[in-house]
Amino acid sequence: MDSKSDIERMLTGYFGRFPEDRTTKTAFTDFVVAFDGAALYDRKNFTGHITAGGIVVSRQSGRVLLLKHKQLGKWLQPGGHVETSDTSVSAAAIREIREETGIRQEELEPLLLPNGTSCLIEVDSHSIPRCDAKNEAAHTHHDMRFAFLFNGDDGSVRIDPDESEGCRWVPLEEFASLPEFRSLAPRIGKLIDLASPQ
Repeated sequence: MDSKSDIERMLTGYFGRFPEDRTTKTAFTDFVVAFDGAALYDRKNFTGHITAGGIVVSRQSGRVLLLKHKQLGKWLQPGGHVETSDTSVSAAAIREIREETGIRQEELEPLLLPNGTSCLIEVDSHSIPRCDAKNEAAHTHHDMRFAFLFNGDDGSVRIDPDESEGCRWVPLEEFASLPEFRSLAPRIGKLIDLASPQ
């Protein structure tokens, strides 16, 4: 499990890559300042908790995978809560991708920075409404999103019907038109260019 110092180190690298986010992601950074240890990830911490997201880009088609979230009714990337068994937030993202889409870890290739490190491509804080069925108060998800290339067949994705109502692969242009992902599309495009054979 990533410690608070691990998260802080990732944030330092993140803001070094995307300095324009330094003033717009204060909800995330303030949360990390305020909490430590298990409280960073505890889904019963209704102030908020860190979650893991995986942006999956098809090597076959160059499109991005979106799932229709059953509870929220929105088209979102695969992702979810960090479990105590996860070795890191990025490992949680890979596990969530597998659980929600059937995509295996060996079919995923992290989109890497030029120095060979995995890219935290965005942090995002968003409100989650109260859910009486889960006995959960309204709270904030502080999402850490990592980008991956999918080296399999786009048609092989199999969603978990308990989590999602559908899936689709969308071109970067359409991905960029969604308010939740407008800033991500150019970042993903640059990482894909880095990953492409020269």
